[in-house]
Amino acid sequence: MKMASGVERTFLRSMALTVSGASLVLASAEESFWPSGLTPLVVLIAHFVVDRWKRFRLTVRWANVSGVVAFVAMAVEFREGDLLGKLLSGAHLLVYMTWVVLLLQKGIRQFWWLAALSVLQVSVASVLTNNPSFGASLTVMLLLMIWTLAVFTLFRAQLRLSESSETVEDSLNADDRHGPAESGISVRHGLQLDSDEPWIGWRFRGITGFTFIASLLVGIVAFAVFPRFWVRETLGALPSVTRGLVHQTGFTETVQLGEIGQIMKSDQRVLQFEITRIDNGAAVAPDELAQALKLDELCFRGNALGRYYGGRWSSGSSQARSVGDLELRRPFETDPRRSDFRIRITQDPPIATFAFAPMPANNVVQREARGEVAMRRLSYSLIHRVRQEKHRSEPLTYEVWCAAAPPAQQRHSPRPLRPGVQDLFSRAFQAARRAELEDARAWCLTRGIQAALPDLSRVAAELCTDDGQRVSDRDCVDRVDRYLAASGRFSYSLTATIEDASRDPIEDFLINRRTGHCEYFASAAALMLQAVGVPARVVNGYKGCEINSVTGRWEVKQKHAHTWVEAYVGRQWETLDPTPAAARDEGVSQPRHFEWWKDLRAAMGDGWFQMVQKMSLQQQEAFVRPWLDFFSELFQTIREQGLWASLKMFCQEVILQPRKWVSWQTGVVTFVLLLIPGIVLQRRPDRALAELFRRLLHWLRPLDRQQRTVVRFYENFCGLCARHGLTFPNHQTAQENARLAVQHFYPRLPTDQDQSLPRRIADAFNMVRFGDVVMSPEDIAAVRSDVKRFGEILAQHAQ
Repeated sequence: MKMASGVERTFLRSMALTVSGASLVLASAEESFWPSGLTPLVVLIAHFVVDRWKRFRLTVRWANVSGVVAFVAMAVEFREGDLLGKLLSGAHLLVYMTWVVLLLQKGIRQFWWLAALSVLQVSVASVLTNNPSFGASLTVMLLLMIWTLAVFTLFRAQLRLSESSETVEDSLNADDRHGPAESGISVRHGLQLDSDEPWIGWRFRGITGFTFIASLLVGIVAFAVFPRFWVRETLGALPSVTRGLVHQTGFTETVQLGEIGQIMKSDQRVLQFEITRIDNGAAVAPDELAQALKLDELCFRGNALGRYYGGRWSSGSSQARSVGDLELRRPFETDPRRSDFRIRITQDPPIATFAFAPMPANNVVQREARGEVAMRRLSYSLIHRVRQEKHRSEPLTYEVWCAAAPPAQQRHSPRPLRPGVQDLFSRAFQAARRAELEDARAWCLTRGIQAALPDLSRVAAELCTDDGQRVSDRDCVDRVDRYLAASGRFSYSLTATIEDASRDPIEDFLINRRTGHCEYFASAAALMLQAVGVPARVVNGYKGCEINSVTGRWEVKQKHAHTWVEAYVGRQWETLDPTPAAARDEGVSQPRHFEWWKDLRAAMGDGWFQMVQKMSLQQQEAFVRPWLDFFSELFQTIREQGLWASLKMFCQEVILQPRKWVSWQTGVVTFVLLLIPGIVLQRRPDRALAELFRRLLHWLRPLDRQQRTVVRFYENFCGLCARHGLTFPNHQTAQENARLAVQHFYPRLPTDQDQSLPRRIADAFNMVRFGDVVMSPEDIAAVRSDVKRFGEILAQHAQ
């Protein structure tokens, strides 16, 4: 079998990479391996089995059958799917058709089909995802496609020169194959070169790279300038959003034990934040804010859950009362003078129900007009009220105002504790406090806990009893906290397993294994307090943060997920954390690999959202407006003062103002000034002037005038022969044409004088054209007479 050429091998590999890359982009956007994720495997099989080894290929009949099956599968998926499912059915049809084409014997048409199907798959992927990785993938695919199409052009040129493979047919140009080209000649970049030079050399690679950069710049400008319509807005939230909400386990209305431990092993970012003082705008470190809020480490509060049954916590909010709380009547304090800190938080998608924030919060402001953040009346949880579901797949920014805890406050509270003197004696205030106590007892005391958890209830009763008397609620809270966090009986671990499956998971933790993560410590503490009559609830959120080395912003990641307890003591909720702090902090702060790369990827994702996904018509106008104003002002100045005066004034301003030396206006003017002489020099005006001058000199020289006259007579002679049936070949000389004319017109030239006419005309032409002979006017008249006589003889015989 004939070996494939270098161009053919390069093209086949490039096409395989293009098809595989497009399918992987679609699989990543769809977040599903089936079916597009299988395309690289099909490409590999087709490359060896079909193209190289020729062991198998689809016939036209079976290809048609496969196409019908693909359409049927698409129709079924289209009928059963929602709006997004209908779009995915079309994407899957593209994948199935790609498989069919890959298994065919390939000609030029099949390669064009593969290129078109790859472009369509990338186009569908752009609708399905807003992930910043798609931007990088799109850039790589642009380079790969430009390279593949450029090599494709060379490959087709090689096929036309009959230098290529015996397996690929240029079916689009079958009529243009006129046989083999002359050996030793090939075409590259429009130039005729020796065949031993490489087709794919540094020059070809450079041109392809330049084309890629130019295409990328044109695409960026087009994206920034031209308005567009976001197709994803009509599709609603994608399945990835819904799956993402499920993946953020522990932050829903019900939580199964163990779910928090799942996300604590992930480095995925949840939110980023900045802290400043409200009075002077100075930056504040997280530790400083935590100290002001009476916390050992900064916490971002999420949901609070008060009812437990069979290893699952629920909020129980549907059982709560619906009257009488201050948060219902006055949810936030809008006076900034009552707050000390402003925390600007950007929560990463998917945006679920809960907004994470340090508590207590005096005010929460949604800065993007996409909804609002409200506070629940009983749990104090902050919740997102988003106007459109599509916004849940985008980052959301909001501000939280916090006040430092009063000096008299000894424990952290999730609610502002600044009642005025008038509030202490207010009937509404007292009624609200009574209602909150009733709600706490109804919501955060699990019914039947003694019967459901007898061993836990027994341990709690032993801890909270002295001499047969139950101690105060305050002492109960302190004893349970010390028992779990500081007694040394329990250890922290993310990998603990249940020892006795017949027991409740919390009792198994408390009695048997005595090791677990924060979720088990907090659940055990809350249930022990509930068992002795103290209302308590578990709170899910995040504890701790780390700084991004690239952006300099503080970030909270899923590994910072944490669960703690709030107990209702002294008619207020207080926070306690029974998890051993040292062990937990050691697990969270373990060194991670490639931290710098993760920080850079997060920064690139933020930039992608700000510059691409969040690009609005107003931002586009803000981008284009300075350019339009500059050119409008420049045109007006030139029209009023003239081009030279305007240019002189601009140069003076630039020289006198160094800050303008590096600016886009100076860059535009410099580019235009360099572009004009560049275009002029590219046209080589020196060559045009030299040619004009040469022609003028030739026109003035007598020899040139004679030469033109004799050449014109010879051209008339050739024209006469052509009109009477004799056309001279282009490669013959004037003397050869004269002999051929005598042979052809011999019957019409009876005399020797007449037969010598063609030879005399050819001799005169050669003497003037190649011999630089200056003919006299008599000689020129003789040539004119010979041409005239020759024409008359031919005209007589034609009659």
